[in-house]
Amino acid sequence: MLINNSEILKKVLLENKEKRISNDDFNIEAALEDILNSVGYTTSDSGGEVSFYGKDPIMPSTLRIASLAGLGLAAKSVALAHLWQVRGGNGQDIHVDIRKSVKRLSPFYERKWETLNGFPAKSQEDPHTPFRFDFYQTRDQRWVMPLNPYPNAKAHVLELLDSRSTKEAVAEAIKQWKGLDLEKAAADKGIVMPMVRTIEEFVEEPQFRHIAETELIEIKKIGESEPEQFTENPSQPLSGIRALGMGHVIAGAGLGRGLALHGADVLNIWRPTELEVETMYLTSNVGMRSTYLDLDEKAEHRAKFDQLLQDADVFFINKRHGFMESYQLTPEDLAKQRPGIIHASVNLHGHTGPWSNRNGFDQTAGSVTGVMTLEGTEAEPKLPPIVVVNDYVVSWLLELGTIKALELRAKEGGSYSISVSLSKVSAYLLSLGIFEKDYVRAASDSDDEHKIIAPDQFEAETPLGTYVGVTDQVVMSETPGEYDTVLMFRGSDKPEWK
Repeated sequence: MLINNSEILKKVLLENKEKRISNDDFNIEAALEDILNSVGYTTSDSGGEVSFYGKDPIMPSTLRIASLAGLGLAAKSVALAHLWQVRGGNGQDIHVDIRKSVKRLSPFYERKWETLNGFPAKSQEDPHTPFRFDFYQTRDQRWVMPLNPYPNAKAHVLELLDSRSTKEAVAEAIKQWKGLDLEKAAADKGIVMPMVRTIEEFVEEPQFRHIAETELIEIKKIGESEPEQFTENPSQPLSGIRALGMGHVIAGAGLGRGLALHGADVLNIWRPTELEVETMYLTSNVGMRSTYLDLDEKAEHRAKFDQLLQDADVFFINKRHGFMESYQLTPEDLAKQRPGIIHASVNLHGHTGPWSNRNGFDQTAGSVTGVMTLEGTEAEPKLPPIVVVNDYVVSWLLELGTIKALELRAKEGGSYSISVSLSKVSAYLLSLGIFEKDYVRAASDSDDEHKIIAPDQFEAETPLGTYVGVTDQVVMSETPGEYDTVLMFRGSDKPEWK
């Protein structure tokens, strides 16, 4: 059941924490139906059978992480299958082995499933940075996670803390602050510094109501336009679709990867001053072409962007708070400029409320919603065993909404805004139930249904070298998906459509 009522969600989350689960009973088919129904689909829209294999706990986690991954993958696959039928194709069977899907959710945490010329990507340009996935304790014995992997962000944190760039120095500097004071001071400067909370604390935050009452996938019609029909004789569900992106890290860029797998021409734009963590680029930018445009300094580059937009069907973005407004890239801005655009975006805590202007990542959402204290304890919070909470799931839900909007546009016209919140998806994960830790230790990797297994992989020759990555871990009988482009040097493509 999807819950958009704050009082009901509060009750469910508190009960889930109090009444831990010691069995693997879970109706994943019903959960899938709930997600699909929320945007106007049903499981039967696949035109075939939708099936799952495997049961949580697979990883040694208190949460249904593998099920969440499987749900996201299955949901967007049903939408793709329906679109394929809309475009004249056959219905199809869909199968998800959640034992594998958990490795699609986090294909990089073991540093062996995604490689370039036999080597895993570097997780940081600076291997000694104090701002990775580390928790630091404050003066009042609270924990914060200053996850700031980019150079500018790192510089801002060090300035706030008046600290040198070592773990020891940062730990000492953070001990001078109270947790809430540091979190707010950092947020006011756009710095990622969430204070770790329990579920009990999360549901009492004023922001909780805003997160709880947000749809899991928000689809809003934001303008009128004539219907736009799909092209004829498609080879894949998204053939003929053009997606212009400003996606980075995972949740935003992951949408581009998903669209590209099923036939869309996806062009991701980078500003010349932007950097990307290599691990992230080698996972989420698969399938996309990549170009540079200087939207800060060069009017002709903005003109080129506007030209590309006119021929785009989808625009996707996940940037810091205020970025879209600064560059006139909001859903309303682009709908005026290109009537019929589908604007897809990721946000951290929702569009309203006292935290709506805060920046952060997957682990930020996990920290404030109670995930880290469940995986560890209040005295010693921990990341999930796969490091991430829901990053790629956000992109798959965003893809589900985007496909629905494309179908709506073809039928009735209009511009649409699609958005998904990291914290909302984290709260949804918590609503699926919480396992007893003793049961997790006993059940995880204990038999075939709970077994930790390798994902399916693929290999491709790219301009960067021999790339080995993970497939989507979904079996679609009619449209399995195929990348036209696999991996390009960042910024190496011309700013033009194929």
